[in-house]
Amino acid sequence: MSCYQGAQLNSDRPACNQRPVVVKEASWRCIDRLDESGETPRIVIAHWCDKREDLRDLKAPRLTEHYTIEVILRNTVVDCYRDGRRISRGTVGFGGTQITAPGEQVTCSFRRAAEAIHLYVPRSLVARTYAGIHQFQSMSEFQSASDRELFDPAFSADSIMGKLAWTLLEANGLHGPFSGLYCESLAMAVLARAMELKSDGSEVGGSGAGLLPWRLRRTFEYMEENLSEPITLNDIAEHAGLSRMHFAAQFKRATGLSPHSFLTVKRLEMANAMLLDEEIPIVQIALSVGFHSQAHFTSVFRKSTGTTPAQWRKQAAHAGSPVATGV
Repeated sequence: MSCYQGAQLNSDRPACNQRPVVVKEASWRCIDRLDESGETPRIVIAHWCDKREDLRDLKAPRLTEHYTIEVILRNTVVDCYRDGRRISRGTVGFGGTQITAPGEQVTCSFRRAAEAIHLYVPRSLVARTYAGIHQFQSMSEFQSASDRELFDPAFSADSIMGKLAWTLLEANGLHGPFSGLYCESLAMAVLARAMELKSDGSEVGGSGAGLLPWRLRRTFEYMEENLSEPITLNDIAEHAGLSRMHFAAQFKRATGLSPHSFLTVKRLEMANAMLLDEEIPIVQIALSVGFHSQAHFTSVFRKSTGTTPAQWRKQAAHAGSPVATGV
């Protein structure tokens, strides 16, 4: 199947005369004629929807000059691999975000219907955006901005990112004279959010930057693979190759959460996805995501959401909206 050519957003001039720019992909992450020169930074936006329920393995083209930001719009199940190494597995909720850096090879195995917004962002635009935020004292500092990378959340759910992507898709139906400018602004908002997800706002490479990317990815993988197990801080720190206290401090700087809080968030994300299936008993969900009892699960769930799992399930079933199913 041939790729669909995406419309492009020029960051150097207003887009008020452009038509809406979110286009449909004929196949996953497949876009023709991206500007690989990097001379004119352009964001390409695409919408992908696959209604198949059977298992299918999809391989994204390897892009040398672009980041790919994927934001999931409906709950799905996916195993994702970067350069042959698994980075995430299982249920991905609304707002689940994966960022592929230039030169990386990503393959995904989807086991349910899936829908996503894809943004293809030139690395030069990322560098220029960083340069616009920071005041550099020398040309070498400015040039070093090109070495800054977007952090990959590995399909972790982010409600803000999900809402931005959903609004971007809805905005594509507008036909006013400023609709293109509106879409362009939303695309830059997605990029800004992706940049913010990198850490807690500390400078890259500084003493407050938190865990090195490879340690953080390894930590995320270990947590994802053991959500149903009673893992401890010692277990996680040992897997990351650090002492317990050293790991806990660096992890919080990198994510803004303690390891325990982060693990609880991931367990609740998986629980929310499972609650959408009304045939699964709540006690089974509680045990499947690592809580030792239904009562413990209910207590933590109520503290996080303000409602019980049973009430949340009823509300989600009644709403029936993609946004309502987000974490």
